[in-house]
Amino acid sequence: MMNVPEGLGAEAVHRVSCKVVDIADSRVRHKQEFIQPAKESSHVVVLPTLGKPRRCRLSKSKILSEKELEVLRWARAGKTVWEISVIRNVSEATVKFHLRNIYHKLGVSNRAHAVGEAVNRGLV
Repeated sequence: MMNVPEGLGAEAVHRVSCKVVDIADSRVRHKQEFIQPAKESSHVVVLPTLGKPRRCRLSKSKILSEKELEVLRWARAGKTVWEISVIRNVSEATVKFHLRNIYHKLGVSNRAHAVGEAVNRGLV
C-alpha cells in the first residue's frame, strides 16, 4: 500500500499533476510503487513499478520441447496453423501457443525467422 503524505487526502491523489521522470533513474529506485512530490504544485505524482515484462517470464528454459520441435518441423514444411492443428489433433490456439513459445526461445518475431533460425542452429 502506498503512503499518502499528511495533509493530502485520498481525493488529492486523483488530481495528479504530470511530471517528466527519467525512466533510467526510476529503475534504480526500489521496485515498489512510490510517490514523488511535483515541484510546481502540492500535488503528488504516482510512478508505477517497472517490473519484468510478461514476455520474459514465459519460459525459463531456452531448449525447445518435443511438441515445439514438431510444430516447427511442420511450419518448415509450409503448413498453416489450421493444418498443423489437424495433423497434431489439437486446437489452433495450442499451435499458436507453441509458436509464440518458439519465437520467444529463439529470439525471433515471426514464423519465417523462426524456421530460418532453427535451420541455422540445426534444430530441424
